[in-house]
Amino acid sequence: MRERTLILIAALFAGCYRDPVKPIDNTTPPPSNGGGALAIRDCGKHDDLGAPPIDVNPDGRLRSQSTGVLSGASGRSWAGDAIPDHVPRKLDTLELFVLDKADGGLLAFYREPYNLKSCTLGGTGNCAYQARFYDRNGDLRWKLALDKLMSRSDNLEVQDIRLADGVLYFNEACQSYSSGANGQCSSLVAVDPRARKVLWRTPPLTSNGRFRLRGCYIIAGYGFTAEPDWLFLVERTSGAVLQKLFVSSSPGKLTLNGPDRLDVELYSGITRRFQLDGMEASNGRIVALDRDPYGGATYGGAAYGGAAYGGP
Repeated sequence: MRERTLILIAALFAGCYRDPVKPIDNTTPPPSNGGGALAIRDCGKHDDLGAPPIDVNPDGRLRSQSTGVLSGASGRSWAGDAIPDHVPRKLDTLELFVLDKADGGLLAFYREPYNLKSCTLGGTGNCAYQARFYDRNGDLRWKLALDKLMSRSDNLEVQDIRLADGVLYFNEACQSYSSGANGQCSSLVAVDPRARKVLWRTPPLTSNGRFRLRGCYIIAGYGFTAEPDWLFLVERTSGAVLQKLFVSSSPGKLTLNGPDRLDVELYSGITRRFQLDGMEASNGRIVALDRDPYGGATYGGAAYGGAAYGGP
């Protein structure tokens, strides 16, 4: 009887303990732009905790500061901060959709609405995109056509973008079901905008909708109707995916509630709570603080801190 009890205790501890999470091999380098790690001193000084991005329609699929339809030459209204005179509202057929305070200046993000030139509503061709950075004096420091840096010419769209510490991050998200791109969509991309060089690109199906910058890491989610839904922890310096956590439906609104808390609103309507550990160091990880009521196994199930707490 005593021997059986010891075996049960050992099994219980084995079920709760998991080895440290190993990075997933980043096997999807940029198609011809080179790659490699990016030197960010102390993981960079800027993240979304210090400068929360403006999002006037958090329930929409695109982060934007413009409201209205996404097609045609008109039909949209600006709902963000006041636009300075030195920032144009339009660049030919491209229109301003995001204007973020970033790196002591302004990041301006433009996209072309549907049915003008580069893309059509219901089509699969990528729209034209451009990012620009204006310094504190209003001078244009760089401009970059993002559609020229994408991994394919169809089935992709930029759904979120951020500039921090001289590095531009954006997701080349699936326009619709990932099957339309044979699964080759929804990567996160890091770019040196001055050199016009892709620094890294994550594996596909890592980010659609919004993502968040926190310390040394990017927190992203991927999910779609009838597709698996995940939350990811990505290293800012290399693009390596360090954690992949199962959630029961598509991650929507990601909210940083202080330096070590993340709330994730799922498509199902429930909100999951997560602890953020070591975000300013090399040992960062996401730890679930609750159990997904629609999600499978209990604490220590598939892989605590890895595939999921509350995962399959």
